[in-house]
Amino acid sequence: MRVSMTTRAAPLAPRARVSAMSRPARVVAARAVSASAAGAADAATTSEAIRERAKRGALAGARPFPLLRDPASYSHVSPGVCDACANAAEARRAWVALLAGQLPSHRANAARTKAHLGLLGSEAEAFDASYLAWEEDYEAYLNAVSSGEDADVARDAGATLLDMVDEKERLLRIRGLDDLFAGMKAQENAVAAALFPALAREMDAVWNEKTNLNSKPSSDASDADEKRVDVLKAVLECCLAGNLFDAGAAAAVQGVADAAAAADDETCGSNLDAARLAETFAEARRRVARDKNVVDDNADSDTGWRFDSFDAVAARIKNKKKPWRRVVIFCDNAGADVMGMCLLARTLVQLSGDGQCKVALAANEWAALNDVTARETRLFLESVVRCAGGDDDVETLGDDDAFFGDGTLLRQMERGLVTAVSSGQISTLLDLNRCGSELNDWVEEELNDVPAGDDWLLVFDGMGRSLESNWDVASFVKPGVNTLNLAMVKSQINAERLGAEVYDCVVKLGEGGV
Repeated sequence: MRVSMTTRAAPLAPRARVSAMSRPARVVAARAVSASAAGAADAATTSEAIRERAKRGALAGARPFPLLRDPASYSHVSPGVCDACANAAEARRAWVALLAGQLPSHRANAARTKAHLGLLGSEAEAFDASYLAWEEDYEAYLNAVSSGEDADVARDAGATLLDMVDEKERLLRIRGLDDLFAGMKAQENAVAAALFPALAREMDAVWNEKTNLNSKPSSDASDADEKRVDVLKAVLECCLAGNLFDAGAAAAVQGVADAAAAADDETCGSNLDAARLAETFAEARRRVARDKNVVDDNADSDTGWRFDSFDAVAARIKNKKKPWRRVVIFCDNAGADVMGMCLLARTLVQLSGDGQCKVALAANEWAALNDVTARETRLFLESVVRCAGGDDDVETLGDDDAFFGDGTLLRQMERGLVTAVSSGQISTLLDLNRCGSELNDWVEEELNDVPAGDDWLLVFDGMGRSLESNWDVASFVKPGVNTLNLAMVKSQINAERLGAEVYDCVVKLGEGGV
């Protein structure tokens, strides 16, 4: 059966909403956010009030992440984001404009989720009423946040970006809308699962001579190193391409539409079956390819992405000299994005040698926007490792790419080398002081075998977890622990703040204690 992303549901009636800024006003506000970052480091009180408010948004039982050096000094704040919002009305208005601009996507995806749930008659009417009531609630909140001037707000008391997205999800749950993007996520996970095995085989063919019929056997260590580096680069490009698919970032959605006519104007979501996802994903990979990108002084190497630590990342896996032995990947979106993270987990285990590396895919406990949850991540893993040929839920990509499941990942999962855990988070941003017991218990257990240090890698995927929060996370983790910020810049406000362009890529390696 063909998996289609074009399910139609009765659209919700349009209504007045928070007015978004014009583009010039957005740029001015974004520059104000960027400029404010320069003084953030000197503001001794910036983090304390923000941290205290963040604690109130944590789930019961949440506690600090075990690899934080000093939880009391950690802040999720990325300079120029939450600190700027807390103390600058212009910065708050800029982020309010961005969040208000997401409402058309929310409305369309509410209709999609209504169809996904099969709601009809009075149930459908109740769902619509709940959604419209939530939109009124959230618009009233955003209007309150954007009103007033700096003089009206005490130091650090203005709403931060984390406050704003936490409040969005809290208001949704009050209205009984626990997962507004459930329909979109289910459909995109299904088609991404159909694509995964073909991508996995492609990665294997880069470096595994047994599966690459065009490769001549070689005992040259340098040749083996080159293959290992090539496969890692290809996988990271898949991760960045997957991160392009983001319902929360209008620029990314429009970019995919321009690239491969994949966006559907009526739903503000991607209009893809498995075959079209493969085509669109290939175009996204071409867009993010490291070899075609030109960098500036922000980069760590002569060629590559805007923020580029690839050479340092590659050095860790050359000739199996010192691979990471324990990895936590903080996942971002459903669909192509989580597909990329699963591919990364699979590859890190492969390249590290037999049984040396364990990877935990950490995803939200509760739904937030189109971010993948831990439950959905487990289901995605199960779907890509089990034989699904002839299943009605997927469409194969053709006779040569029939969906037979990925045996390599299956064996890794059976040995406990790749697993999915709940991060305990409930937001599109990531606060490492409010992690859940499932993730923390996994880390604490693994610390018994692999002490904190450079054998550990923490991957922060996507804008919310690595740009809008945790941009400087390396300065807060234990000495030697490696961090990798992995994302695409998908909004003008973040581009302005980082001195980058929309669609620029971030592959930024850090080390605790440095």
